[in-house]
Amino acid sequence: MDKNVYAAIAMALYEYQGNNVHDREPGIITIKEKRTLWDAKFLSFTRKPR
Repeated sequence: MDKNVYAAIAMALYEYQGNNVHDREPGIITIKEKRTLWDAKFLSFTRKPR
């Protein structure tokens, strides 16, 4: 077998055991709203012609 296959299996088992968890609060999602110019309505609408 290729060494890459062994590496992939090892990484999958490592992550399956919970070693690649960045959040210790299962089931809780934190979303913080951040205003930027990308969501500014006055920049996205076309002005009404005269």
